[in-house]
Amino acid sequence: MELCQNDSECLKVIHREKSALKIVTFIKTKKETMKNLYTLFITCLTTVSFSQNILLSEDFEGTNLPTGWTIETNASDGGWNMGTAQNIESQWWEIANHGKIIGTNDDDCDCDKSIDYLIAPQLNLSNSVAVALQFENYFDGGEFQGNTEVATLEYSLDNGASWSILTTIDGTDDGAWDSQSVDLSSLCGNANVLIGFHYDDNGGWMFGWAIDDVLIFEPEGLDLSLTSLDIPSNVNVPATLPVSGTVTNMGAETITSFDVSWDTGGGMTYNTSVTGVAIPSLGTYNFTHPDDLQIFNSGQTSLQVTLSNINGLPSDDNPTNDVLSMTIQALEYGTIIDGGVERDYIYYHPSSAPENCPLVFVCHGYTGTAEGIMNYSNFNQLADEYGFAVCYPQGTLDGGGNTFFNVGYAFQNNETVDDVAYLQNLSSYLQNTYSLSADKVFCTGMSNGGDLCYMLACQASETFRAVAPIAGMIMQDIMDDCAPLSEVSILEIHGTNDNVTYFDGDPTNQDGWGAYPSIPETMTFFNDLFSLTLQSSENFPNTSTNDGSSVSSEKYGAENSCTEVWLYTVQGGGHDWPGAYGNMDIEASREAWLFFQQLCEPIANIPSISPYASKTLVRILDLMGREVKNKASGVVLYQYSDGSTERIFLQPK
Repeated sequence: MELCQNDSECLKVIHREKSALKIVTFIKTKKETMKNLYTLFITCLTTVSFSQNILLSEDFEGTNLPTGWTIETNASDGGWNMGTAQNIESQWWEIANHGKIIGTNDDDCDCDKSIDYLIAPQLNLSNSVAVALQFENYFDGGEFQGNTEVATLEYSLDNGASWSILTTIDGTDDGAWDSQSVDLSSLCGNANVLIGFHYDDNGGWMFGWAIDDVLIFEPEGLDLSLTSLDIPSNVNVPATLPVSGTVTNMGAETITSFDVSWDTGGGMTYNTSVTGVAIPSLGTYNFTHPDDLQIFNSGQTSLQVTLSNINGLPSDDNPTNDVLSMTIQALEYGTIIDGGVERDYIYYHPSSAPENCPLVFVCHGYTGTAEGIMNYSNFNQLADEYGFAVCYPQGTLDGGGNTFFNVGYAFQNNETVDDVAYLQNLSSYLQNTYSLSADKVFCTGMSNGGDLCYMLACQASETFRAVAPIAGMIMQDIMDDCAPLSEVSILEIHGTNDNVTYFDGDPTNQDGWGAYPSIPETMTFFNDLFSLTLQSSENFPNTSTNDGSSVSSEKYGAENSCTEVWLYTVQGGGHDWPGAYGNMDIEASREAWLFFQQLCEPIANIPSISPYASKTLVRILDLMGREVKNKASGVVLYQYSDGSTERIFLQPK
């Protein structure tokens, strides 16, 4: 963390520090708050019937730019690149998975991408009457510092000497891919047609554009495609949702009627007929089903929408594009009064979570939002997988107009908000409202949210059983006064090259945030406080060789104690949330939950704390080297298939 002196410096600091998608009031983040809080899972196959004349089909599954495709760009990074979403995305531009794709990333290079073309092979349309282009698209259409990124489909009839716009792509910030269909029929009769995907950052620091599954074909036969669904992927319960979407006539025959049905897998299917229409070839039609989808409880709802009875026939010529599915996330956007102040939060309770389940708080970084960290941390998915509740508290505004949790930064010494009391009160409210466990309350957070985790460990140990700061630190004055009523387990994940919260600390307050010790000193403090010693150390497999970092662990504990202090050191890592951005060898969110889950539990009864490691448990030995069973208690040795050994304390049942 560093204290900025002017707007220019503040902008740089905030781009490093922020862990969410929105800066409140005085500086606007690059990425607007995402409208949808959960990824929209849509399967829209571009495979068409054999009766259609396919002029071009490209899925970018290779390693090199496909034959005939060209790139024209000012960018110093080579413009368009192929690979997975993970290969192409960056910290502030995340891309939903879509197999192998091609994309141009302006966020990563902050370079001139005003002229950034991906050009398809030349087309001969001299004998064509109707031609359509279909492709999968990922484009935010973001704004930052007065600039707006633009994505256009363009054509050239003079070998690229000049370009004309066919259509402009509308950006969406819902974190999902969508299908785009463009009528190229106006270009029919020309022998030398180039189609260009043009990304323009307008000279600003923007995000980028990714595409996949490009298909150019001559429409033939009967083919009605369910192109998109206009339904939010996240809602505040209770919710009543119109089931709306768009169909596109991808065939040659005019569409005069079709049926639309939807279901959620619960045995009830809702069907309606659309009649009296005349959708021409390559034309579109927007529909709204007369039966609304109603969601009353928090959790996930899987929705499937299907087309049938097209022009009175059981099926059209291409049934593969007649179905779309999506997952809708139901959340509680709540407000409580704490200390006379309205405090906001987002709460997610999976429908599968049992009564008396654990509660995990996930806290955003300085200038961040609850919504932002919910999006990139993927804790909702983990909650679904493991059956716990998760809450994302929203910080308040400091004197500079930035969202924060009050941990006592030097430049915020006039702030009086009590965030420790806020989280304790919010915990009690959620426990009482949703019958959650009072003994299994945990907290993790990014940067400023991680700083809060340490504060909770020192001042709210009666509420929080364990904390997992990610790129966080403890203020020196909080450490000096740290006297928890009970022991709190801690997992710290921190990069050695963190240029915001220094791994080596800032004991003399050079950056102006306030003095704080190094991460190793912090671990030593809590180990001494709880009388813990080193139990094991290991290196995680370096599964992602392109992220410039690797992860090692040190785990501290003691006999007859459930308290543990773990340090995951990301060698070469920055101010990151591993698994979301930065290091990709581990998932910080999953590691945090597995750390919480395993406390005082035999390892044999839970998933591996290192799910990425290629080792398995071979045998359990006592301290005399004798093999024992899983029911053993006390200090034992776990031997793994890779030859490593770990000393473990098993709590008696």
